[in-house]
Amino acid sequence: MIYHALTQQGKTYTDEIEYVVIHNEDGELAILKDHTPIILQVREGYIKLVSDKTERYIVIEQGVIEFKNNELSILSLEAQMGDTLEKARSTFDLMKKEKLNLAKKENVDFSKLERELKENITKGKAGQL
Repeated sequence: MIYHALTQQGKTYTDEIEYVVIHNEDGELAILKDHTPIILQVREGYIKLVSDKTERYIVIEQGVIEFKNNELSILSLEAQMGDTLEKARSTFDLMKKEKLNLAKKENVDFSKLERELKENITKGKAGQL
């Protein structure tokens, strides 16, 4: 069977697998070839992809997983892949930390610009007749 994963940022993964194990807040579910069609939601969790004798993991956040016609589709807000669950989770946590720091920096920059705008309006006596 084939899986496709797509994130909000456009990151994609595609490969052929033998089976998948999905871990979400409700527990674990394995999907093998010819499984009945299913749609799952994953707030936070991971997906173990097994092919031949290799395993790969995708840690996901806010995802929807659909399986039909032997194709697994994963749509998620955030996702990171790794050869082990620990590597995938570590990469995921690092990416989340970087995004949080960037958001904080953007908020600080916005506050600074807003202060400068107020000061310039006051200095220029804009709005006064």
